[in-house]
Amino acid sequence: MIQTRAQVAALPLRRRRGLLVSERRLLLIATDVAAVALAYITAFNLRTAQVREVGFYLPRSGTVICVAVWLGAARLMDAYDLRTAASVRATLHVVGGSLMLTLAGLMVVFFVMPYRVTRPTVLLWLPVAAVTVTVGRLIYRRTLQSAALAQPIALVATGEVLEHIWPDVRDHAATLYRVRGLVDPTKPEAAAKLTELAISGHVSQVVLGVREDVSRELFRVLLRCYDTGVTVRSLADVYEELTGRLLLDQLGHAWLISLPMRSETSRLYAVCKRSIDIVAATAGLLALALILPAVSLATKLSGRGPVFHRQTRIGKYGRPFTLWKLRTMRSSLEDGGEWARRGDPRVTPVGRVLRKLHLDELPQTWAILRGDMSLVGPRPEQPHYVEELRRQIDFYDTRLTVRPGLTGWAQVSYGYGSGLDGTRVKLSYDLYYVKRQSLSLDLLIMGRTLKSVLSLSGR
Repeated sequence: MIQTRAQVAALPLRRRRGLLVSERRLLLIATDVAAVALAYITAFNLRTAQVREVGFYLPRSGTVICVAVWLGAARLMDAYDLRTAASVRATLHVVGGSLMLTLAGLMVVFFVMPYRVTRPTVLLWLPVAAVTVTVGRLIYRRTLQSAALAQPIALVATGEVLEHIWPDVRDHAATLYRVRGLVDPTKPEAAAKLTELAISGHVSQVVLGVREDVSRELFRVLLRCYDTGVTVRSLADVYEELTGRLLLDQLGHAWLISLPMRSETSRLYAVCKRSIDIVAATAGLLALALILPAVSLATKLSGRGPVFHRQTRIGKYGRPFTLWKLRTMRSSLEDGGEWARRGDPRVTPVGRVLRKLHLDELPQTWAILRGDMSLVGPRPEQPHYVEELRRQIDFYDTRLTVRPGLTGWAQVSYGYGSGLDGTRVKLSYDLYYVKRQSLSLDLLIMGRTLKSVLSLSGR
């Protein structure tokens, strides 16, 4: 014990560290900004050289506009997900989509400010940017695969955690972390082993994957690690950062600090969110009015039953409300107790088209306008499902602390999840949203939803 305390006191202040997740993402954004700006400056000067002989010119306003539009488009395409950046195929996909969205945005800017951004320059920018952005991202990917840039960590976890949870983290982490040592907190030598790893100076983080209290000796080592610059994080926190989900199985007795028991969102965010809801709901109701005659006729011709389907759903704080949808199933089966699933055989031919185009969801915009729902949030469930899930899943009621949504983080990240296991996975995404809700996350969800709608990847 005396040796361990002496070793703890001697922990070095300087140690090796790799790039944090936030630093990697910032570097990726900077790479894109440089590539997009270079492409626009090149395109502008190539275009200028075609019409008149002048020297090199730096189009400041046009470059700033182009970069700003690109960043918005890339955000909608979820281009700054590090798992996407690590895959060549995914990189090509998001770069192509972001370029098309940026092109559309710049064309809008051209009509508003024709002297700031010219159409010939934009059209020339597209192929140049395709090269510069793709090459920049491939260089970024190659560079960050270096083991020297990975975060060296010590993992403090039991065998159960290593077997069931760490593999999932490792698959998502790719080259983000490098495990320099494993420490079993149930072993008597745990404190001495962690001290040895910390003294080496090759560990910048300690990841703690335990559900129960650690020994007093190990606790002292963890405190000293923290005091000397070693970051001490929970495995649940790392898992949440990498997967976009809460690790329900590891909440344990720390549930009070792990779950978002009260909303800490700002008043400004609430006002912005409600304003977006009102605008989107109004647009949705107008779209419904335009298509309703044709949909009503097609529904009636396809068989007996009403055009609209009404259900009771559970909203914020467990309050029930009425949700309207265009009927897509045979009328006798809409209220059945069976879980909905992708490719559901109960769907009618007309309903299949409506679901593919997501048009059956339009009547829900009335609930958004009334304030029962929001555009973004956990999907509302029927009362009998809620009662069943409350009994079987801890923390289920936590998702009811926010308004339910037309689309949500679970839907764009996981999709359909039928049965109890699928619902548990969706709950982990829903709780992540409740905990981290923000305008930025809402816009990301809207962007993913828009991409799903445009790609016709309906249910």
